[in-house]
Amino acid sequence: MVFGVFNADEITFIEKIITFVPIINNVKSESGMKKFFSGLLMIISLQFVSGQDKIITIQHDTIHCRIMSVSPAHVHYEQMSESGYIVGNFIPTEQVLTYLRKDFDPNLRMDRQKSRWMLCVHLGRSSTLASTTEDEKFLINAGASQSQVDDYFKQLRHGWFFGGDLHYMLSDHFGLGAKYSLFTSSAQLNFSIDNPSSSGFGSFLNPRETIYINYTAPSVIFRQWLDENQKFQLIETLSVGYVNYRNELRLDSYYDINNMLGKGNTWGANVGLSVGYFPLTWLSVGLNAGFMYARLTKIKISAKDRTETIKLEKSDYEYLTRLDYSLSISFHF
Repeated sequence: MVFGVFNADEITFIEKIITFVPIINNVKSESGMKKFFSGLLMIISLQFVSGQDKIITIQHDTIHCRIMSVSPAHVHYEQMSESGYIVGNFIPTEQVLTYLRKDFDPNLRMDRQKSRWMLCVHLGRSSTLASTTEDEKFLINAGASQSQVDDYFKQLRHGWFFGGDLHYMLSDHFGLGAKYSLFTSSAQLNFSIDNPSSSGFGSFLNPRETIYINYTAPSVIFRQWLDENQKFQLIETLSVGYVNYRNELRLDSYYDINNMLGKGNTWGANVGLSVGYFPLTWLSVGLNAGFMYARLTKIKISAKDRTETIKLEKSDYEYLTRLDYSLSISFHF
Protein backbone atom coordinates (compact mmCIF):
# COMPACT_ATOMS: atom_id res chain seq x y z
CA MET A 1 0.00 0.00 0.00
CA VAL A 2 1.28 3.46 -0.89
CA PHE A 3 1.01 5.96 1.95
CA GLY A 4 2.48 9.03 0.25
CA VAL A 5 5.15 10.50 -1.97
CA PHE A 6 8.62 10.96 -0.50
CA ASN A 7 11.35 13.34 -1.63
CA ALA A 8 14.99 12.28 -2.04
CA ASP A 9 15.99 13.25 1.51
CA GLU A 10 13.07 11.31 2.98
CA ILE A 11 13.91 8.21 0.91
CA THR A 12 17.54 8.34 2.06
CA PHE A 13 16.40 8.61 5.66
CA ILE A 14 14.00 5.66 5.28
CA GLU A 15 16.77 3.55 3.72
CA LYS A 16 18.98 4.26 6.76
CA ILE A 17 16.19 3.21 9.12
CA ILE A 18 15.60 0.00 7.14
CA THR A 19 19.25 -0.98 7.60
CA PHE A 20 18.64 -0.98 11.35
CA VAL A 21 15.59 -3.27 11.24
CA PRO A 22 17.75 -6.42 11.68
CA ILE A 23 19.38 -4.79 14.69
CA ILE A 24 15.96 -4.15 16.23
CA ASN A 25 14.99 -7.79 15.74
CA ASN A 26 18.23 -8.98 17.34
CA VAL A 27 18.15 -6.74 20.40
CA LYS A 28 18.20 -9.20 23.29
CA SER A 29 20.11 -7.36 26.00
CA GLU A 30 20.58 -3.95 27.59
CA SER A 31 23.90 -3.47 25.79
CA GLY A 32 22.24 -4.27 22.48
CA MET A 33 19.51 -1.76 23.23
CA LYS A 34 22.11 0.93 23.95
CA LYS A 35 23.83 0.20 20.65
CA PHE A 36 20.51 0.45 18.85
CA PHE A 37 19.61 3.83 20.33
CA SER A 38 23.14 5.14 19.72
CA GLY A 39 22.86 4.16 16.07
CA LEU A 40 19.40 5.69 15.79
CA LEU A 41 20.67 8.95 17.33
CA MET A 42 23.50 8.98 14.79
CA ILE A 43 20.99 8.60 11.92
CA ILE A 44 18.83 11.41 13.25
CA SER A 45 21.92 13.60 13.64
CA LEU A 46 23.03 12.90 10.07
CA GLN A 47 19.54 13.62 8.80
CA PHE A 48 19.44 16.90 10.78
CA VAL A 49 22.79 18.04 9.38
CA SER A 50 21.85 17.14 5.79
CA GLY A 51 18.68 19.23 6.03
CA GLN A 52 20.22 22.34 7.53
CA ASP A 53 18.84 25.81 6.97
CA LYS A 54 20.80 29.05 7.32
CA ILE A 55 20.20 32.32 9.14
CA ILE A 56 22.45 35.29 8.31
CA THR A 57 22.49 37.94 11.03
CA ILE A 58 22.97 41.67 10.51
CA GLN A 59 26.52 41.13 11.85
CA HIS A 60 26.99 38.70 8.90
CA ASP A 61 27.28 35.66 11.17
CA THR A 62 25.84 32.39 9.82
CA ILE A 63 23.68 30.12 11.98
CA HIS A 64 23.40 26.57 10.63
CA CYS A 65 20.14 25.19 11.93
CA ARG A 66 16.67 23.96 11.09
CA ILE A 67 14.15 26.82 10.93
CA MET A 68 10.91 25.77 12.61
CA SER A 69 8.79 28.91 12.18
CA VAL A 70 8.98 32.59 11.24
CA SER A 71 6.84 35.24 12.91
CA PRO A 72 6.88 39.05 12.70
CA ALA A 73 8.84 39.12 15.98
CA HIS A 74 11.10 36.04 15.94
CA VAL A 75 12.66 33.29 13.88
CA HIS A 76 12.42 30.03 15.82
CA TYR A 77 15.03 27.40 15.02
CA GLU A 78 16.68 24.21 16.30
CA GLN A 79 20.39 23.32 16.48
CA MET A 80 22.42 20.24 17.34
CA SER A 81 24.36 20.82 20.55
CA GLU A 82 27.94 19.62 21.14
CA SER A 83 26.58 16.77 23.26
CA GLY A 84 24.44 15.55 20.37
CA TYR A 85 21.08 16.88 21.59
CA ILE A 86 18.71 19.03 19.54
CA VAL A 87 17.94 22.31 21.30
CA GLY A 88 15.48 25.06 20.39
CA ASN A 89 16.26 28.75 20.19
CA PHE A 90 15.01 31.96 18.58
CA ILE A 91 16.38 35.23 17.20
CA PRO A 92 14.52 38.57 16.86
CA THR A 93 13.74 39.39 13.24
CA GLU A 94 15.42 42.78 13.68
CA GLN A 95 18.71 40.87 14.00
CA VAL A 96 18.13 38.84 10.80
CA LEU A 97 19.64 40.04 7.54
CA THR A 98 18.36 37.09 5.51
CA TYR A 99 17.58 33.40 5.88
CA LEU A 100 17.46 30.36 3.62
CA ARG A 101 15.21 27.39 4.17
CA LYS A 102 16.29 24.19 2.46
CA ASP A 103 12.68 23.24 1.75
CA PHE A 104 12.05 26.50 -0.14
CA ASP A 105 13.16 27.90 -3.47
CA PRO A 106 16.47 29.77 -2.83
CA ASN A 107 15.42 32.44 -5.32
CA LEU A 108 12.56 33.39 -2.99
CA ARG A 109 14.59 33.88 0.17
CA MET A 110 14.21 37.18 1.92
CA ASP A 111 16.95 39.73 1.28
CA ARG A 112 14.77 42.79 1.77
CA GLN A 113 16.09 43.47 5.26
CA LYS A 114 18.95 45.16 3.38
CA SER A 115 16.43 47.58 1.82
CA ARG A 116 15.84 50.34 4.36
CA TRP A 117 14.18 52.94 2.09
CA MET A 118 10.71 52.50 0.62
CA LEU A 119 9.47 54.91 -2.07
CA CYS A 120 5.84 54.42 -3.07
CA VAL A 121 3.69 56.06 -5.77
CA HIS A 122 -0.12 55.77 -5.76
CA LEU A 123 -2.68 56.49 -8.49
CA GLY A 124 -6.41 55.87 -8.24
CA ARG A 125 -9.83 57.28 -7.48
CA SER A 126 -11.24 59.05 -4.46
CA SER A 127 -14.69 59.86 -3.09
CA THR A 128 -15.58 62.65 -0.70
CA LEU A 129 -18.01 61.71 2.07
CA ALA A 130 -19.25 65.16 3.10
CA SER A 131 -22.93 66.03 2.80
CA THR A 132 -23.94 68.42 -0.01
CA THR A 133 -27.62 68.64 0.97
CA GLU A 134 -27.69 72.41 1.55
CA ASP A 135 -25.88 73.17 -1.72
CA GLU A 136 -28.26 70.90 -3.60
CA LYS A 137 -31.27 72.66 -2.11
CA PHE A 138 -29.83 76.05 -3.12
CA LEU A 139 -29.49 75.05 -6.78
CA ILE A 140 -32.89 73.36 -6.92
CA ASN A 141 -34.59 76.40 -5.37
CA ALA A 142 -32.83 78.54 -7.99
CA GLY A 143 -34.45 76.49 -10.73
CA ALA A 144 -32.04 73.67 -11.59
CA SER A 145 -33.57 70.23 -12.15
CA GLN A 146 -32.97 67.37 -9.74
CA SER A 147 -31.14 65.33 -12.40
CA GLN A 148 -28.81 68.26 -13.18
CA VAL A 149 -27.99 68.76 -9.52
CA ASP A 150 -27.43 65.03 -8.91
CA ASP A 151 -25.04 64.76 -11.85
CA TYR A 152 -23.18 67.94 -10.86
CA PHE A 153 -22.43 66.85 -7.29
CA LYS A 154 -21.67 63.28 -8.35
CA GLN A 155 -18.86 64.66 -10.51
CA LEU A 156 -17.58 66.80 -7.63
CA ARG A 157 -17.69 63.99 -5.07
CA HIS A 158 -15.73 61.49 -7.20
CA GLY A 159 -12.34 62.45 -8.53
CA TRP A 160 -8.73 61.40 -9.13
CA PHE A 161 -6.25 60.66 -6.40
CA PHE A 162 -2.46 60.86 -6.70
CA GLY A 163 -0.05 60.21 -3.85
CA GLY A 164 3.53 59.49 -2.94
CA ASP A 165 5.36 58.59 0.25
CA LEU A 166 8.91 57.90 1.36
CA HIS A 167 9.74 55.91 4.49
CA TYR A 168 12.89 54.70 6.19
CA MET A 169 12.47 51.28 7.80
CA LEU A 170 13.98 51.33 11.29
CA SER A 171 13.29 47.59 11.43
CA ASP A 172 11.68 45.06 9.13
CA HIS A 173 8.29 45.96 10.60
CA PHE A 174 8.37 49.67 11.47
CA GLY A 175 9.39 52.86 9.67
CA LEU A 176 9.15 56.66 9.68
CA GLY A 177 8.71 59.01 6.77
CA ALA A 178 6.46 61.49 4.99
CA LYS A 179 3.54 61.34 2.58
CA TYR A 180 1.82 63.61 0.07
CA SER A 181 -1.52 63.29 -1.71
CA LEU A 182 -3.63 65.30 -4.14
CA PHE A 183 -7.36 64.92 -4.75
CA THR A 184 -9.01 66.75 -7.63
CA SER A 185 -12.48 66.72 -9.16
CA SER A 186 -14.44 68.98 -11.50
CA ALA A 187 -18.00 69.48 -12.74
CA GLN A 188 -20.02 71.78 -14.97
CA LEU A 189 -23.68 72.78 -14.65
CA ASN A 190 -25.43 74.08 -17.76
CA PHE A 191 -27.73 76.41 -15.91
CA SER A 192 -28.07 80.13 -15.22
CA ILE A 193 -28.71 81.70 -11.83
CA ASP A 194 -29.73 85.35 -11.93
CA ASN A 195 -28.89 87.37 -8.81
CA PRO A 196 -28.27 84.56 -6.30
CA SER A 197 -29.71 85.69 -2.99
CA SER A 198 -26.81 84.95 -0.63
CA SER A 199 -23.55 85.21 -2.54
CA GLY A 200 -23.35 88.99 -2.91
CA PHE A 201 -21.02 88.55 -5.90
CA GLY A 202 -23.56 88.98 -8.75
CA SER A 203 -25.13 86.50 -11.15
CA PHE A 204 -23.57 83.36 -12.55
CA LEU A 205 -24.09 81.38 -15.70
CA ASN A 206 -23.08 77.78 -16.47
CA PRO A 207 -20.70 77.40 -13.49
CA ARG A 208 -17.65 75.17 -13.94
CA GLU A 209 -16.16 74.13 -10.61
CA THR A 210 -12.79 72.46 -9.86
CA ILE A 211 -11.65 71.30 -6.44
CA TYR A 212 -8.06 70.61 -5.29
CA ILE A 213 -7.18 69.15 -1.88
CA ASN A 214 -3.47 68.78 -1.04
CA TYR A 215 -2.28 66.82 1.98
CA THR A 216 1.29 66.77 3.36
CA ALA A 217 2.26 65.01 6.58
CA PRO A 218 4.89 63.05 8.52
CA SER A 219 3.85 59.42 8.82
CA VAL A 220 4.61 56.09 10.45
CA ILE A 221 4.42 52.73 8.70
CA PHE A 222 3.84 49.20 10.04
CA ARG A 223 4.58 46.08 7.97
CA GLN A 224 3.70 42.40 8.40
CA TRP A 225 4.69 39.52 6.11
CA LEU A 226 1.86 37.27 4.95
CA ASP A 227 3.97 34.28 3.86
CA GLU A 228 7.22 32.61 4.83
CA ASN A 229 8.89 33.50 1.53
CA GLN A 230 8.02 37.16 2.21
CA LYS A 231 6.54 37.75 -1.22
CA PHE A 232 3.33 39.27 0.20
CA GLN A 233 3.15 42.11 2.73
CA LEU A 234 0.47 43.97 4.65
CA ILE A 235 1.18 47.63 5.40
CA GLU A 236 -0.62 50.13 7.64
CA THR A 237 0.19 53.86 7.66
CA LEU A 238 -0.84 56.61 10.04
CA SER A 239 -0.23 60.35 9.58
CA VAL A 240 -1.34 63.77 10.81
CA GLY A 241 -0.55 66.83 8.72
CA TYR A 242 -1.42 69.94 6.75
CA VAL A 243 -4.40 70.22 4.37
CA ASN A 244 -4.74 72.89 1.68
CA TYR A 245 -8.14 73.40 0.02
CA ARG A 246 -8.75 75.26 -3.25
CA ASN A 247 -12.08 75.68 -5.08
CA GLU A 248 -12.13 77.39 -8.48
CA LEU A 249 -15.51 78.53 -9.83
CA ARG A 250 -15.39 79.78 -13.43
CA LEU A 251 -18.26 81.69 -15.03
CA ASP A 252 -19.18 82.84 -18.51
CA SER A 253 -17.28 85.96 -19.53
CA TYR A 254 -20.11 88.39 -20.24
CA TYR A 255 -21.23 88.49 -16.62
CA ASP A 256 -19.88 90.93 -14.07
CA ILE A 257 -17.60 88.30 -12.54
CA ASN A 258 -15.45 85.91 -14.54
CA ASN A 259 -14.53 83.61 -11.68
CA MET A 260 -14.49 83.06 -7.94
CA LEU A 261 -11.83 81.41 -5.82
CA GLY A 262 -12.27 79.78 -2.41
CA LYS A 263 -9.22 78.82 -0.31
CA GLY A 264 -8.65 77.37 3.13
CA ASN A 265 -6.08 75.59 5.31
CA THR A 266 -6.54 73.17 8.17
CA TRP A 267 -5.15 70.06 9.88
CA GLY A 268 -6.11 66.55 8.90
CA ALA A 269 -5.39 62.89 9.64
CA ASN A 270 -5.02 59.90 7.34
CA VAL A 271 -4.96 56.12 7.85
CA GLY A 272 -4.08 53.68 5.10
CA LEU A 273 -4.04 49.95 4.42
CA SER A 274 -2.14 48.22 1.61
CA VAL A 275 -1.54 44.67 0.39
CA GLY A 276 1.63 44.29 -1.69
CA TYR A 277 3.31 41.63 -3.81
CA PHE A 278 7.04 41.41 -4.66
CA PRO A 279 7.68 40.28 -8.24
CA LEU A 280 11.29 41.39 -7.62
CA THR A 281 13.25 41.87 -4.40
CA TRP A 282 13.47 45.64 -5.02
CA LEU A 283 9.99 46.19 -6.47
CA SER A 284 6.47 45.63 -5.14
CA VAL A 285 2.98 46.38 -6.45
CA GLY A 286 -0.05 46.88 -4.25
CA LEU A 287 -3.72 47.54 -3.73
CA ASN A 288 -4.40 50.41 -1.33
CA ALA A 289 -7.24 52.01 0.60
CA GLY A 290 -7.08 55.16 2.68
CA PHE A 291 -9.31 57.40 4.78
CA MET A 292 -8.68 61.11 5.39
CA TYR A 293 -10.49 63.39 7.81
CA ALA A 294 -10.34 67.20 7.80
CA ARG A 295 -12.70 70.16 8.11
CA LEU A 296 -12.58 73.87 7.34
CA THR A 297 -13.95 76.37 9.85
CA LYS A 298 -13.20 79.42 7.72
CA ILE A 299 -12.67 80.09 4.03
CA LYS A 300 -11.28 82.98 2.00
CA ILE A 301 -13.35 83.91 -1.07
CA SER A 302 -11.93 86.10 -3.86
CA ALA A 303 -13.83 87.49 -6.84
CA LYS A 304 -12.54 90.19 -9.20
CA ASP A 305 -11.21 92.97 -6.90
CA ARG A 306 -12.97 91.74 -3.78
CA THR A 307 -11.62 89.32 -1.12
CA GLU A 308 -13.40 88.24 2.02
CA THR A 309 -12.61 85.73 4.76
CA ILE A 310 -15.73 84.04 6.06
CA LYS A 311 -15.85 82.28 9.43
CA LEU A 312 -18.25 79.41 9.00
CA GLU A 313 -20.98 78.48 11.41
CA LYS A 314 -20.68 75.00 12.91
CA SER A 315 -23.54 73.79 10.73
CA ASP A 316 -21.73 75.13 7.65
CA TYR A 317 -18.27 73.62 8.26
CA GLU A 318 -16.68 72.40 5.02
CA TYR A 319 -15.81 68.74 5.59
CA LEU A 320 -13.01 67.37 3.41
CA THR A 321 -13.40 63.75 4.55
CA ARG A 322 -12.75 61.26 1.76
CA LEU A 323 -12.02 57.62 0.91
CA ASP A 324 -9.10 56.80 -1.42
CA TYR A 325 -8.55 53.58 -3.35
CA SER A 326 -5.56 53.12 -5.63
CA LEU A 327 -2.87 50.99 -7.22
CA SER A 328 0.73 51.52 -6.16
CA ILE A 329 4.30 50.78 -7.16
CA SER A 330 6.99 50.72 -4.47
CA PHE A 331 10.76 50.80 -4.85
CA HIS A 332 12.93 49.28 -2.09
CA PHE A 333 16.55 50.37 -1.82
